[in-house]
Amino acid sequence: MDVGGSGREEASHSSITQAVTSSFTIVAIATAPVRSGVGILRLSGPAALAVASRLAPDVVQPPVPRHAYLTSFCDSGGAVLDRGLFIYFEAPHSYTGEDVVELQAHGSPRLLELLERELLRDPRVKLAEPGEFTKRAFLSGRLDLTQAEAVAELVAAESEAALRAAAQQMAGGLSRRLSEIRDPLIALRAELEGLLNFPVETEDEVVDPQPALRIARSKARQLLEDADRGSLLRRGTRVALVGPVNAGKSTLFNRLLGENRALVDADPGTTRDVIEGRLELRGVPVSLFDTAGLRIGPGRLEALGIERTREAAGSSNVVIFVLPPDITGEEESRWRQELNLVSVLPVHSKSDLVHQRRPEEFYVSAFTGEGIDALRERLVSTFLRNDVLGAVLLTSQRHQEALGRLSEHLGDALSASESSTLEVVSGEIGLALDAISEILGDNASEEVLDAIFRRFCIGK
Repeated sequence: MDVGGSGREEASHSSITQAVTSSFTIVAIATAPVRSGVGILRLSGPAALAVASRLAPDVVQPPVPRHAYLTSFCDSGGAVLDRGLFIYFEAPHSYTGEDVVELQAHGSPRLLELLERELLRDPRVKLAEPGEFTKRAFLSGRLDLTQAEAVAELVAAESEAALRAAAQQMAGGLSRRLSEIRDPLIALRAELEGLLNFPVETEDEVVDPQPALRIARSKARQLLEDADRGSLLRRGTRVALVGPVNAGKSTLFNRLLGENRALVDADPGTTRDVIEGRLELRGVPVSLFDTAGLRIGPGRLEALGIERTREAAGSSNVVIFVLPPDITGEEESRWRQELNLVSVLPVHSKSDLVHQRRPEEFYVSAFTGEGIDALRERLVSTFLRNDVLGAVLLTSQRHQEALGRLSEHLGDALSASESSTLEVVSGEIGLALDAISEILGDNASEEVLDAIFRRFCIGK
């Protein structure tokens, strides 16, 4: 039995890698198509140095790897198009593991397109597909699949926490945690296979798989919890402000955002529709919704707004129930039942007008700023645990599904160790190892890789 993975899968990965190493040289503009101080063209592949050198005839041959040469970039007729930097990265010491050349020119999109067109004149060169540089880095063994995916997450990060999580994953944080599970499992399975395949030689040996399985399952469950938190960072969270008319929701909305987005007026019922704003709390992106005020017997337009309030509250992760100073406990209970609000964060607004306070209640004043920072912290505590910025987090649905199977197979192996044969235990450990290999990309099919790297931008 093959411990830790199948030979067929390794052969498949090897054939894909071999296809890449004998492939075309690829080229792409690696910077955004906007005017800027610097624009970068990147080439990778066997002909990268030869093709790029034609564009920069003044660069000495062979160039010193990782040395920046200030040179002229010329077209096929020898006319100078620009002056910039020429940098050569020799295989395998490059991002892709192949020969790589970066041309740093002035950031004119038209200039970069012209330089790219000159490079594409060579029949050995083709335009890179989305994510093809990172895909080649994965296939050449420079990155595992979790690190490669983290590159796309880093580029797409819209918050500090998401950026930090992607950076840690790109540095191998997730890979190390998976290795902490995988390596003891491989050793345990090897012991079990020895007992099964050589019963005579090992008849006096006793292997208790339960301690190692319990530790592995605990670590897998922790990773799965981190995956849920990682999803929160990727998609953000939704927070809705609901409450009676004239409760101060719009003023609180503006205060939390730090800008005047919602119209505020002393007349009740100013907000007739749902207004959305974006902010970041402790590095987590938050969509904040100001909703229409609740009123008994509303007019037709207000009734439509209240219906949208119900929808916003129902689709939010956190509902802040804004309570004006004059609301009674009976009214609060009625609106909670009306909107089917079970889990809410009750907040008493306009605390500057409240003279008697109950110690167990939470008070804020959007006018004076009292309690606003405490409210932000209270919000954070409702959807974050511990220090998210310092955690290694998973952000992929693919990871979550594979981790779910990993935890399940480890649980089955633990149960089998109490009531079944060692063959069953070893088989479940093998399935658990397959789930880890799937996350790391050891047995990834071409279809899976295409689906992952299709999310990347061209030039990355």
